[in-house]
Parts: sequence; C-alpha cells; structure tokens
Amino acid sequence: MAKNYITGFLFLILLLWDYSLKGQVVFDDSSLLRVKLEFGIQQVYADIGDNPSYHNGYLTYENESGAIVRIPIEVKTRGIFRKNPSNCSQPPLLVKFKPKETANTIFEGIEKLKLVTPCQRSKNYEYIVLKEYLAYKIYQIISPYSYRVRLLQLSIVDLYYGNETTTYAFVVEPTELLAKRVGGVIRDAKNTHPNACNRNYYNKMAVFQYMIGHTDWSIKALHNITLIEPEPFAPPIPVPFDFDFSGFVDAPYALPAEHLPIKTVKERHFNGYCRPEQEYIEVFSCFMNLHDTIKHTINSFNHLPQHQRIELNGYIDEFYEVIASDSKRKSKIITKCRTD
Repeated sequence: MAKNYITGFLFLILLLWDYSLKGQVVFDDSSLLRVKLEFGIQQVYADIGDNPSYHNGYLTYENESGAIVRIPIEVKTRGIFRKNPSNCSQPPLLVKFKPKETANTIFEGIEKLKLVTPCQRSKNYEYIVLKEYLAYKIYQIISPYSYRVRLLQLSIVDLYYGNETTTYAFVVEPTELLAKRVGGVIRDAKNTHPNACNRNYYNKMAVFQYMIGHTDWSIKALHNITLIEPEPFAPPIPVPFDFDFSGFVDAPYALPAEHLPIKTVKERHFNGYCRPEQEYIEVFSCFMNLHDTIKHTINSFNHLPQHQRIELNGYIDEFYEVIASDSKRKSKIITKCRTD
C-alpha cells in the first residue's frame, strides 16, 4: 500500500513537472529560429482600431528532426505607438494558438505570443529589433526576474497574394509563463508605489534602465513594467519590457517625455526613487562585476554588424564611467532620484 502511494505521488510530481515545462521549450533554446508566418497582410495591417480582430493564418517551422511543422494560428495587431501607420508600416503582432494544434510542438502550452517586428522595411530598422532583443538578453544577466526572448528569422507571407518578406524578429515570453517559471503570481493592480516593491530588485531594475538610457516606464501606471509577487503578500518585483524608446536601441521615432530635462533618448536620466546611498553602491558593485559578461554578450552577438556592436559597447562604457566615479554617480544618479 505504501509502495503504491509513493509511486502515485512520484507520478504526480513528474506530471506537474512536465506540465510546468510546457510553453518554455521555445525559450530554452537561444539559437536563431526560422519561422514562416502566413496571413492576409492587408487585412491584418489595416485592422488597427482599439479592439482589432484576430485573423486566420499559419505558422511554420522545422523541428529538431527536420520535419516541417505547420500550425493553424490567429494573428492580430497590438500595441499603441507602433500600431499607428503614421509611425510604422509594420505593426507589432500577437499570435494566438489553439492548444490542440500545438501538442508536441515547441509552442505547446502557449496561448498567445507577442511578436516584435521591424517598424519599417529596412536594414536599419532590423538593427533596432536586434538591439531591443539584446537589451532583453542583458537584463537576463542582471536579474532572474526577466522576460526571456527568442530570436527569429521571420518570413512573412501574404496568404492571398504570395508576397514574402524575410526579416529578423523576436518573440517575448508570455507573462503567465514568466510568473510560473519564477514561482510567483502577477500583480495587476496599478498605483503600486515603487517604495512598496522589493528594494533589491527595484534598485537593479532602475539602474539597468539608466544604463540603457530608458525613461519610458512607470511602476505606478504599470507602463512597460510587470509586477510579480514571489510569494503571497511579499513586496512585488518589477520586471521591465519594451526597450525601443531607450538610448541603447536609439530608434528614429523615440523621443523622451516632454517633462524630462533631456532632449534625446541617448541622454541618460535617472528615473529611480531615492534610497540610502549604500543601497545603490551595492547595486553599482553588482553591475561592475557583470561588466565583462555584458560586453561579451554584445561582442558575441554576430547578428549585428561590428560597427553597431562597437557603438553599443561605447554607450555602455559611458554608464560604467559614471558608476566607477564617486562624484559622477552622486551627481548623475544618487542625487537625481525621485521622491514623489
């Protein structure tokens, strides 16, 4: 009897463990994934209202055995700024799966995927996508509470006319899978004050945002921030996303908010809240220890041309010059903190 109980318990554990892995397979591999997406381009791109509809399509990829897998999907436009045709000719997309269609594929366990594509059809805009992808990868070095991403070589095919374009793109880990992976729950309530967040992870997140020159985020408004509670009633941990308005990415359309004392996104402005100086000194020390790893991540990202990687490293080095200097980090970060 005891043996049967133990066997049943172990089976349940294995079942739950297997279930927890579903949806993560596509993000477990960091190699370039070649994907073909077929849908009615004109119909989808024209559907940019506040509540766009899903449109039928197909997603195709080659599995590890070399077999071609074609999955029926639904796709629609998403976002706000990049969905506006006066800003971008190619809006970001949301891909929706049906569970029975993804069984035994790398997308099993995923209901919806955010797809980030170039804003315009040009090589320079492909570089923007690659740099934003790289920003996500750098934050993974800094915090385990970070969104995972998968780089794609994406072919978009018009389902009706056959027109095809191929570009770099990436998909972002769904929030519910992020929460499951880190063992927390999503906190959707707005107006959470930053001082109520986990101080350690908040400080690292705020300094990271300064490092990449990103001010387009807000915890109170849940703007480009997800809050994860690691356990019931614990201080939530902020997880950043959407970095295209950062100086690191330097998109042509990116502008700082009018109320900020900077004129371009390449200028850094600290958007974090005040802390005892020692707390930020500890964070600076953490970033110093990660400098070589961050530089290697940029240098080894061969999908970007060398001149782009050199420019990114130069931008990151400017940040390290600030935190390595007692006077500069006080004048540019510690004394510039928010108190509102």
